[in-house]
Amino acid sequence: MIIKSIEIDKFRAFQNVEFFLGKRITAISGRNATQKTTVLGMLGQPFTISQIENPLYGYKTIDGYNFKSQFKEKFKISPAHDVIGEHRWTLRLHNTSFSDRDYFTIESIARNQKGGETTLRFWNAESRAKGAGYIQAPVYFLSLSRLFPIGESGKTQTYENELTEDELKYCINNYRTILSIQDMHENAEVGIEKATASRTFAGINDNVHDIFTNSAGEGNIVRIILAILSFKRLKENCGKNYKGGILLIDELDATLYGFSQKKLVDYLYLSAKEFSLQIVFTTHSPIILRQVNKYQRWERKRLGISLPISAYDSAIVYLEPEYSKEGMRMIKPRNISTANELNEILNDINLTVIRTENRINVYCEDEHAVSFVRYLLSKEMGINTELYMRFIDIDLGWTNYVQLYEKEIPEFRNNIILLDADVPQMKEYRNKKRTIESAVNISFLPVEVEKGLFVLLKDHGNFNEFQNSYSVVKALNYDICFNEWTLDSDDYKSEDFKHWFDHIENILGDRNILFKFWMDKNEEKVDIFLNDFITVFNTLAERMEADALPAYVAEE
Repeated sequence: MIIKSIEIDKFRAFQNVEFFLGKRITAISGRNATQKTTVLGMLGQPFTISQIENPLYGYKTIDGYNFKSQFKEKFKISPAHDVIGEHRWTLRLHNTSFSDRDYFTIESIARNQKGGETTLRFWNAESRAKGAGYIQAPVYFLSLSRLFPIGESGKTQTYENELTEDELKYCINNYRTILSIQDMHENAEVGIEKATASRTFAGINDNVHDIFTNSAGEGNIVRIILAILSFKRLKENCGKNYKGGILLIDELDATLYGFSQKKLVDYLYLSAKEFSLQIVFTTHSPIILRQVNKYQRWERKRLGISLPISAYDSAIVYLEPEYSKEGMRMIKPRNISTANELNEILNDINLTVIRTENRINVYCEDEHAVSFVRYLLSKEMGINTELYMRFIDIDLGWTNYVQLYEKEIPEFRNNIILLDADVPQMKEYRNKKRTIESAVNISFLPVEVEKGLFVLLKDHGNFNEFQNSYSVVKALNYDICFNEWTLDSDDYKSEDFKHWFDHIENILGDRNILFKFWMDKNEEKVDIFLNDFITVFNTLAERMEADALPAYVAEE
């Protein structure tokens, strides 16, 4: 919603790279030492509320921080390797609501300390003037890298928070939902403790336990909820002056078990929409990445796949090490969108090569049917079918497919079976009708391919239209087309139609010309088939965590 993308000219192992953020949530992942926390710092560095005339000035988070990310929270500077002038990056913004331009460039400059010491700081690359160094927007950097329970952290000091009754209820309800806590004891309150080591801990106090006995996972969830609640309060108090904010969370999955990780992503996604937030977090968790990818798949199913990455609400960025021929280690960011790409990066995180593909298999009765469906999907919908599905031609009859389904073999329950259009007219169909109609994954072609084209072209008017507007072989005439098939279609069997199809295909040199003609003459049937196919496909894709097909919009 605020940051569209980041272009990094140079910053340690980043050299001339770019990646895009989701408008609402972005997961940044990668193995250790790939600068994930540094990226969060680079994203949050230029944002703050420091101008006194700003309506948001003076507001603090519920745990007592200003809405700005502290330098020391985000960056560990090496005097030996972080050379002044060797850091430069640009944030591309969605609009000019927070700045007089839609970009902001930052670079490292010298900072003169008392006593003559020179240190490094990051500042506006286009101006050194006071006040020119920051974008006026609220940001909160939250690190969850808590490695020990609060009871082992030494002395702490209680920080008094003043939650309203509604805010406390909001906090408790989301705490219970994310952690799947079925019941809460009476007198539950939120506790905040500030540690001597400049760490803040949060948790739930009730009549049986308090913040000091909360698990690390409980504490981290409460801190996240309080961060969201801080922006909620800011939005409610400032009204139209609040235009959105940025929440940066380091190590989102720290100390959380799988169910809570999924519920937390759901909570962040909904909160980002409700409170106009752009939430960016780092994670190693496959569970969290798959949950974000689920939202990506939903969006692409709803909005299509042709929009720029920054137009979607959800994004995954993977930071991948690469090595130059001299052995220099560089980090290359990748935007990840599909389930197959996600499998690739999960393998990379684990340093393994496991061939895993999230594609739906499509079974047809013969290879002509495979070609026909491929053509409809690719030409009418404009999609690369290889990214979504595998067409399997094992030359089985329709009764064999139904029997395999009835045997509850997973392969034939979780993938698509396309039967020929004439199956319902066969005498065996009556015994299998109930099974086929109740099966989610069994559907029908809109036409019996070879016979349908035979019947279509047997009509003299249709043939003349085909020959004048579609055929590339002008010598092809009606008599040549049907030289061995002089009778009506009722006088031929399935094999006869297949032989005729091979005959006409050999003359034309391209079966797609036939498919194109049938499509143009049967637009309504095409629309019905594609919508039904997409419904079946996306039902299975949701079950198998595969990429969904985008919605089909018929041309008028």
